[in-house]
Amino acid sequence: MCALISLLSVLPFTTPRYAVEVERDVVYARVQGYWSHAPVGERGTFRHQAPLLRATRPLDLDMDIYLPADDDPSARRPLLLMMHGGSFFVGNKEEMGQAGWCEFFAKLGYVAVSVNYRLGFRPTRQDVEAAEQRALEDVDAALRYLLDRDDLRIDPDHLFAAGTSAGAMLALRLAFREGEHPRIRAVGNFWGSVHDLKVLEAGRAAILSFQSPDDPVMPYGRGYPFRTGQHRFQPPTQWFSEEMYGTQAVHEEALRLGLRAEHHACPEARHRLHIADDGTYTERFFEIRDRMAAFFAEEFRDLPSAPDRR
Repeated sequence: MCALISLLSVLPFTTPRYAVEVERDVVYARVQGYWSHAPVGERGTFRHQAPLLRATRPLDLDMDIYLPADDDPSARRPLLLMMHGGSFFVGNKEEMGQAGWCEFFAKLGYVAVSVNYRLGFRPTRQDVEAAEQRALEDVDAALRYLLDRDDLRIDPDHLFAAGTSAGAMLALRLAFREGEHPRIRAVGNFWGSVHDLKVLEAGRAAILSFQSPDDPVMPYGRGYPFRTGQHRFQPPTQWFSEEMYGTQAVHEEALRLGLRAEHHACPEARHRLHIADDGTYTERFFEIRDRMAAFFAEEFRDLPSAPDRR
């Protein structure tokens, strides 16, 4: 803890110093899809959403943009793009974990954005895979929209992505893509996974990971989703998904490739580590927040000095 406090005292973008302004429901794309947000829980089950799977429809994809108020109008700002989880079926940009992290990072001086993307799939492997690809196309469009907005003053050399569960999968895929794409400097991978460890060869992003080895939803090492807990019934997710590689496998491969990486194995036998059953923040929410700020701050060591950035 002392080392973390010392680090935060010398690196930029680690100390809350700004009030926060929020641009809500900013539309960044119009697409065809099933839906772009859905409640988590009883009202967001397959049974309730299934009628919408009959056909796609036009959708406005939107985001909430959290901005530092009254910062230096000549300074460029780093960007944090946050993506919610929900198995590419439910979730929304207002999920309290993503919103809370975005508000904190805006206080540090970031442009912090919580983004909605297309959700929904029919119960076939082909459509499950297509749902993830649609979501990736959407968050890529969100990133390009943000970079095109000169008024946000985003520094294209300091882009960051983070997410939980399916959102972490998107953050990793956004950072490790072949071809010409905006470079993501570091990723917050919170109980996410990848389909193939070889994807990590396509980029140089640093990776911060948190997950429980007893996660009941996502594999910690290698396995199928929703088949990792000690439940009497193991859903046949192998029908809809290939094996996946969780945070431990991603971390070990990142180190093998020489990437900067940090991994936290959490003892709680939970999937969502940051939100308690009663809907409040857990202590892990604040730990992840502070570790993410410190981990991302390492990417600013190449700057001339903190004052020059402010």
